[in-house]
Amino acid sequence: MKEQDEKITEAKIRDLFSTALKNGEKRASNFLNPAQQKLAEEISRDFPGAGYFFDGGLEEAERKILVVFPEYLREESFSLPVKAVRVTPKDREERPGHRDYLGAVLSLGISRDKVGDIVIHSEGADIVLKEEVAEYVGLNLAKVGKIPVEVEEISLKEVARPERRYKEIKGTVASLRLDAIASLAFGISRSKMAPYIKGENVRVNFRTVKDPSAEVKEGDVISALRLGRAKVVEIGGSSKKGRIYVTLHRFTG
Repeated sequence: MKEQDEKITEAKIRDLFSTALKNGEKRASNFLNPAQQKLAEEISRDFPGAGYFFDGGLEEAERKILVVFPEYLREESFSLPVKAVRVTPKDREERPGHRDYLGAVLSLGISRDKVGDIVIHSEGADIVLKEEVAEYVGLNLAKVGKIPVEVEEISLKEVARPERRYKEIKGTVASLRLDAIASLAFGISRSKMAPYIKGENVRVNFRTVKDPSAEVKEGDVISALRLGRAKVVEIGGSSKKGRIYVTLHRFTG
C-alpha cells in the first residue's frame, strides 16, 4: 500500500511540474510530508527550466505545499493557497492531543493532504489547511472527540509557534551508520538496534530504511516505532580514538 501511495504521489508531482511548464504559471500541490518533499526534490531534476519552493504557511512547518513554476516566473508574486483556524474547547479544562484534532478534521471527510501542521497550545490548537477546505472545517467542526469546540479563522501570523520539547544528547559514535546513531539516540545497544532496523521499524526523514549500515547526515530526522523521534543536530570532529562527536535532539513532546 505504501509503495502504491508513493507511486500516486510521484505521478501527481510530475503532473504538477508538467502543467506548470506547459501553461507558464505557478501551481501549488496539496500538503506534502517530509518524505514526499524529498521525492519532489528528486523529481525536479527531470524538469530543466522549472523552479520550485516549499511553504507550509509557518516558518517551522513540517508539512509543506510544493509550488512549481517556469524559472522565468520566479519573481512573480504568488498567494499561497492556505488558511488557518483556531479550535478552542468550550471547556477550558479539556486538553485534546494532536491525534484528536487531526481525527476530528478527517472525520469531516477532509483528506489528509489538505491538512498542514497542527500546533497545540494552551488555548487549544491552530490548524493550517488548504484554502478550499478552511471554510468548510470552520462551519462543520463542532466536536473534537466528545469535546464541544469553537472554531474561528485566524491569520497565519496569529498561529502559535510550535513548542519543540526535546532532550539534548551528546556522545561519540564509531561511524555515522544508522544503527550507531539510533543506538545513541534511543539508549538501546547497537546489537539490538540493527535487527530492529531490519524489521522495518525505523524511518529516516519519514522514509523506512532497512539497512543498519545506511549513512546518517546532519539534519536527518530518525523515527523509531515505539521509541520516539530524534534529530541529528550536529556532527562534529573526531576524538583521539577516532570516534565522531554527535549532538542529537530526542523529542519528548
